[in-house]
Amino acid sequence: MQWNLNKIYWLYSLKPATINIPAYKDEERDYPEIEFLEVVLSCDTNLRRIAEIIMRAIPYPMVLIFRLEQKVQIWTAHQRLNQADSSKNTLEDFVFTQWLEPTDLLFSRLDIRNMRFTNYFDLYTDLVDEISIYNAECATGENSLTGEEARELTRKIDMLERQLASVRAALKKESQFNKKVELNIKIKQLESTKLSLLQGGSI
Repeated sequence: MQWNLNKIYWLYSLKPATINIPAYKDEERDYPEIEFLEVVLSCDTNLRRIAEIIMRAIPYPMVLIFRLEQKVQIWTAHQRLNQADSSKNTLEDFVFTQWLEPTDLLFSRLDIRNMRFTNYFDLYTDLVDEISIYNAECATGENSLTGEEARELTRKIDMLERQLASVRAALKKESQFNKKVELNIKIKQLESTKLSLLQGGSI
């Protein structure tokens, strides 16, 4: 894998000693603090793998910021305690933005002063939810979803896009006319389902 990192900056560490928010711990999660890291890139490849390596190496909930020239992507992922090895955490699904310009409206929506300060799990959940809702709004225009509804909607859209890519690749390789017809029908059905989600935001 090509490593495209120029620099890594540890921007902030939110913990009870620096900001008056209590830690959170239960049987599944341990959120004593939240880390903010910035990774300066030379190109935009392998971001998922880089995010996974960094987030697994630092076992705290993290807001990971990838910077490429003037644009940034923001990556988050809730963590659960690994029941087989208490020294490790299990990453849940990544929730991340596309490339953002410095003037993007999302930045004002991620002002932590607008988030819950009950504990670090609630604060981090609010950050993840805000990104999820923003992503759904960008894709569909829907602005009345909860964070979980927004994630479910974007998961469905992503799944349809992967299915479309797979069927289109199969169509290019197919030589039999009747098989081509079947694949074209399947593509139309998937495109129709995706369009319905994009237009209506329904999950």
